[in-house]
Amino acid sequence: MPYSTWGRNASVLAAAGFRVLRYEHYGRGYSDRPRCAYDLGIFVEQLDELVRALGLGRPLVLIGLSMGGPVAVAAAARLPGLAAALVLVDPLYSWPLPRGASRLLMFPPLGEAIMALAGPQTLVGGQRGDFYSEASYEEFRPFYLPHLAYRGMGRAVLATIRSIPSWPLAETYDSYGRLGIPTLVFWGRMDATLPIVQSEALLAAVPSARLHVVEGAGHVPHWEKADEVNAETIAFLRTLGEARDEGYRPS
Repeated sequence: MPYSTWGRNASVLAAAGFRVLRYEHYGRGYSDRPRCAYDLGIFVEQLDELVRALGLGRPLVLIGLSMGGPVAVAAAARLPGLAAALVLVDPLYSWPLPRGASRLLMFPPLGEAIMALAGPQTLVGGQRGDFYSEASYEEFRPFYLPHLAYRGMGRAVLATIRSIPSWPLAETYDSYGRLGIPTLVFWGRMDATLPIVQSEALLAAVPSARLHVVEGAGHVPHWEKADEVNAETIAFLRTLGEARDEGYRPS
């Protein structure tokens, strides 16, 4: 999803006194679409380069949605000192096999043909399943459409979904879980994309994680129930600040 998915959160966190930076993964939104393997490592490298280029002080609080969940987890595990805490929103823990027409995208050259003929329609239609509320989907839709016109979008999406099944997800979460970094996990009760049952394995792998279930929300609870997610996130961040003042340091 593009960074506009955080449009109902970033300004609220900033108004609460936190410095907020939104960015888009390669192949998403207005970010570049390089011809490369869209594996977990490229996204961790992208985040590391961004932090270094902007000269951001460390440690940071990383917030990741869906695919951004394992990216944040891997970055925290592989880059010592980067993360003070994580906030994960319906994070990818176990990759479900695509269903229906989406399954056809996994196979070249069929996926390429579908993207060439009906790429934007396919991607926009696929977003509907991420929302529990039709109204929420219609409100978000105009923010999702513009970047679909950029060359290379379909190619990058295909490369990503074909790569994800090989990501070492369980191993990555296990490595992160041993660090004891404070972690807040949001999950929409009605998530049809990554069902909430996945949270059980995640919590077992990351003992420092706390789960907040968002009722009446699908895969994007921070958009559908922004007030609730914002309030919980701000409370979590302020608790971190209090712990830091008392001398807390992640292990």
